[in-house]
Formats: sequence, structure tokens, C-alpha cells
Amino acid sequence: MAGRTDTGESYTVSCNFKLIPDSTFPEKSQRWRITGHASKTSITVNGINLVEDYVVAETAEFLRPSGKHIVDWISKSPDIQGVGPAKARKLYNDFGPKLIEIIENRDLHTLSKTVSHEVAERIIQAFEKTRIGETLLWLESSGITRRTGQLLIDFFDTEATAKIESNPYRLVSFGADWTSVDNLATSRFNVAQDDPRRLDAAIEEVLYKGFSEGHTCLPKSVLESRLKRLLGNAELSRQALELESESYRIVDGNLYQPVGAHIIEHSVAEKIQALLTNSSQDQLSVFKKTFSESAVLDTLKDYERSNGIALSDAQRDAVLCAITQNFSVIFGGAGTGKTTVLKAIYAVFDAFLPGLTIYQVALAGRAAQRMTEATEKPSMTIARFIQSFDETQLGDGTLLVIDEGSMIDILLAHRLLRQIPSGTRVILVGDPSQLPPIGPGLVLHALHGLSAIPQTELKVVQRQTESSGIPMVASAIRNHEVPTFHAFDGPGVGVHFVECGEAKIDEVTLSLYEKLGGTGKDNAIQILCATKAGAGGTINTNARFHNHFSYRSEPVRVYDQRFGIVEAKTYEGLTIYVGDLVIATKNDYSTGLRNGSLGRIKTTFKTVETPDTDCCIAEFDGEEIALTSSQVEPLVHAYGITIHKSQGSQFERVIIPVRRSRLLDQTLIYTAITRGVEQVVLVGDREAAEAAIRNPPSSSKRKTTLREILTDALDSGTH
Repeated sequence: MAGRTDTGESYTVSCNFKLIPDSTFPEKSQRWRITGHASKTSITVNGINLVEDYVVAETAEFLRPSGKHIVDWISKSPDIQGVGPAKARKLYNDFGPKLIEIIENRDLHTLSKTVSHEVAERIIQAFEKTRIGETLLWLESSGITRRTGQLLIDFFDTEATAKIESNPYRLVSFGADWTSVDNLATSRFNVAQDDPRRLDAAIEEVLYKGFSEGHTCLPKSVLESRLKRLLGNAELSRQALELESESYRIVDGNLYQPVGAHIIEHSVAEKIQALLTNSSQDQLSVFKKTFSESAVLDTLKDYERSNGIALSDAQRDAVLCAITQNFSVIFGGAGTGKTTVLKAIYAVFDAFLPGLTIYQVALAGRAAQRMTEATEKPSMTIARFIQSFDETQLGDGTLLVIDEGSMIDILLAHRLLRQIPSGTRVILVGDPSQLPPIGPGLVLHALHGLSAIPQTELKVVQRQTESSGIPMVASAIRNHEVPTFHAFDGPGVGVHFVECGEAKIDEVTLSLYEKLGGTGKDNAIQILCATKAGAGGTINTNARFHNHFSYRSEPVRVYDQRFGIVEAKTYEGLTIYVGDLVIATKNDYSTGLRNGSLGRIKTTFKTVETPDTDCCIAEFDGEEIALTSSQVEPLVHAYGITIHKSQGSQFERVIIPVRRSRLLDQTLIYTAITRGVEQVVLVGDREAAEAAIRNPPSSSKRKTTLREILTDALDSGTH
């Protein structure tokens, strides 16, 4: 940037990104204090050699407009139209140095005495933009990310800087890196090592680090150990734990819990209690009607007879429990007939309460889609349900069914349950042996086995035939027993293991795929990956399969605002070709695609005029859909998908690359194996797989309090 000093000397200044992280912030009429070595440098402009004073900045400090400098700022700012030098000078002549204070206080009335109301608003907004930019610049230069800075400003508004100056450790609550905040606090604000603000923030940092690992609380011994590492010595750790703080709660004298997690877990427990007791005061609620066991069973027999099916005793118990209880849980392993039970529940409710409103929700888009296909009733993601509905649309006489409950974390459970009136009947469905939540806490797992929670468990596998061998293997893995794997001998049935070194996993996976009859044209044979990166991950798998099956095809062309028509590429950098298998990574309700929908590119168009012009045709679940450039953007290749993305789906044959990874555990292997209907082939490190099967799942190591809260409350009978 270039400018003049107060004495009229001109300089060109070069600043690196560490001094000014946001290159768009400096603009005409601003004032900066620059330090650095000045030198003469020659430049050529229109064929004329010129010599200028050039400074490589060592420091760069933004100076807010002050005194008469504000005249220049107002008259030259690109954000203030309609004010020239004469009007800007009049503003300063009318108000003098108080003009800055008037603008900061957003005093439209006073400013409007000299300029129009619209111009006064533009001046205030421009000053606000400058102030926000100044704060972000200050934070970024201290190692605090722009995202954290913007969250801080959104929360504290004009007080952001003052709040940080009074306690820089507030930044930790907005997701800032501890090391950056600690350096800022100790170097710029001279915060002592034993300052209570620092010690209290250290506890909060450790607890929320645990929160990000899935824990909603930490035992005192773990907290002490982590505090010692963070603060550098045991004495500071001891001092921190002796402080009185509002940032956490102590549960049972030993568990330390962030106050937010404490409130959320208690809120979820209280909501479940309210649902169990149906505390709605509306005596006209359709669920106030008592459904006798005999009437339910008689209706169920009629349903079985008319549909030519025979439910197991466990399935009948599940239907009876769901019909007669305000809140109930249906547990069941993969393929045990949970969907069959839901269809029976709906039929019985329809007999007793014709026209009952039913909402079906699941965490993932593909799981919701499969739920719709299986029950022939609409379903949606939990996120869309939360965004689309409120209490007035639910209320008494509504049934809410929540599927794939194992993956619901405490935060999502809180968001979902808090908007459900007590008069709503809720059925939670899931398998605690499948994948746990990515986020913190455990909900389905906490309810499993609690005598005060109405629940049933389905154990007989219905999806795969016994002859496939998958049910027996899955049952063994569910019980942490290493099963007997068959040797691979081409297409067949059962679960097989092909051992190979990590360096060969990607190559062997492709070879097995082709031996099983895979052609890259459909998802009948699906690679399920434990990780995205590394050997056997989705990135390597998709790159290898894409290059093998589609590299000679025609690329999909999309419209880019900057470059016009270009080849479509995924965020992983792979070009999308006609014939490529793809998966949607976002919900798009205009096309009906869900996050997790699997498809294949059929054709591409040579002419694409705008981002909203159709650029290709893709086939998803047998239906051809025209996609625009913006709709192609969230697609990635789907020769290999993560096991998390596969939950709720099933495939004729499945290949599972296995290598040592912190993510590999029993629930991951169990979930992946139970996606297969006929045949499953694991490839890679057998010892890693066996160790993961034997060891407790990662979810069992999570420290939470929801189960204890519910046990105490329900056993005592308090509501």
C-alpha cells in the first residue's frame, strides 16, 4: 500500500500476512503507523523510470480516524457515498473532536442536523465496519482466527475489544486455540501464571477438550493430570481446582462437568421424564385414551393375518410397548426387523387413531430416505425437522419416531427434545452396538437397560439369510468374540478375510472388487472405509477406482463465475466423469437428494450458460435427475464411502479395508459387516481387526452423567 506522512512524504509499504492477515482491510483514507527500514527503489511507469521510498514493514498498527483526520476518512471512504470534502469539513466544524464520540454512540439524531438521515446511517455503518475490521486485525495479528474473532464480535458487539482486554481468556469459550490465547494474555496483557483468570480458563479448556472427545464430564484425576500438562506444574493445577468458579459443576464429588454440558444433560433427562409421565394438561389429548393390552394384541393379530406375516414374540412386545407408553425405545441389531415393527405400530395406531400425525426422522439423509422406502411414509433428517417445525405444529396427537438413535449426541438430543411438547408420543429406535455419536455424550446407550425406561430388544436377525453366515459373524463381533472368517474364493456367501500389508491394501481392494464382478457401474458391491485418508481410505480408493473405470470418459462441464465453463472437480481434486459413481454430501430438497444418496453420472451437456443451468444428468435410486453446476458441487466419488455414511443402508456385497487406526473399533467393524446382505470381504490387517473386535468400543470410554441423572430421578419418582 502507499500513502503520505503528516509532513507530506510519500512511501510505498510492503506488509506480509502476519502483520495484516486480511489484505482487503486496508483502504483509501485510513491511517496506519508503520515501522521498518526505508530504501530507494526504481520502478517504471508508462516507460518512465521513477524512484520511490520503499518500506518493508516490521510492524503495522491501524490508527482509528481521529481529530481532523476524520474529514479525510468521511470524504474518501468508499462506504460513504454522497459526502464530499466540504460536507465532511462542515461535520467537523459543527461537532469538533466530539464527532468521533457521536459516531461511536450511533447518534443518528445529532448527525442528522448536518447531513441527511441516510448519509448519517452510512457514516455510522462505515465506522462500525472499520471498528470490526480493526478488532479482527488485532486478534488475527495475535494468532486468533478470523472465525473466532467474528464469533466474539457477534456476541459482544461493540464491547468485544473491552471484554477481551478485561479477560483475554474469554477467547477460549469461542473456540480459540489455548496456546495463542495464553501467549496473547501473558505477553500483551501481562497476565501472571497464577492469575485466577488463567487458572479458571485452564479448567474450562481441559473440560471442553474432553467435550470435543465425546465426554460430558471428566473424573478429577483425569482433570488434574491434564491441568498439570497444560499449566506446566502441579502447584498451579492444585490452585486452579481450589478456585470457586461458575464455569463448571462438580457431580458426586468426583466428576467435573462444564456448566453448559451440565445444563444440557439435565434438560434432556427432564424432557424424557416429562414425556414418560405425559405432563400435558390437555385432557382432550388422543393419547389420554387407554389402550388395553388385549385390544392391541387382537388388532395386531388381524394385521399379521391380513398381511401374511408372523411377528416374533419380541416384535409383538415392541409393538405393545410403543402403543401403550408415552416414551419407549426399540433396541435391535442390524437386520433384526425394527422397520417391520414400525410398520406394525403404524397399522395398530391407524386402527385406534385414524389420521394420527406421524413424523419419522433420522440423523443422516440416506437413513431417512431408506426409512421412507421401508415404511412408505415420509421421513426427514433431524436437522430439517428442527428447522421446519415448532410446538404449535406438533402437540397432542402426534407420534415422533427417531431412527438410528445410536448416532444422536447429547447436543442434538437437546435441540430435538426441547421443542417437543409433552403430549407428543416418542419412539426411539437404534442399536447401541452400532456407531456412536460423532459429537459429545451418549443418549441411546444411556437408556439401554434402565428399568424405568419402557424398552424392548430385538435379537433375531431377519435381513440376511442364515445361510450367508453374516448373522453369526455379526453376533460374535457384537459380543466381542473373534469369529471364524472364511478364505476368499470369489463370489459366494459369508464373511471372508484377505490378509495383506498396508502398502498393498488399495491394490488388493481393487483386485477383489473385480473378482467379485464389480464393474464400477453400480453400488451392488460397495467399498466401506474406516477413514478418509491413508491406505484403504475413501480418498485413495476413489482415486484408484475413478482412474481405473472412468478416466477415458467425458468430463462433466460446469459453469464457474470466474472462468466460465470448466471441468467439474470434487473438493478432493478429482474430475467428475460420465460414468462415475457419486454420493451427495448435502441435502438438496429441490432435487430430493439426501446427504448420503448414491448415484451415477449418466451424461453431460456441452453448453452450460449459468450456475443454474442444467449441466448433467445423474441417476439416483433408478431415477434420472438433471443437476445444475451448483448441485454438482457437493458430489464426491462413491466407489468407496465411509462406514459412517453407510449406516442405514445395505449392499449385496461389501469390501472393508482394514488397517491400524485410532478410529477402528468393534462398532465400526460390526456396522460395516452388517451392511452386507450376501457377502462381506475384509482386506488388510487381521491382527488389527481382531484387536478392535476384542476391545471395548470407544463409546464405552466416554464419561457422561445422563444415565445417572435419569436413574436417580426416575427411581425417586420425582418429576
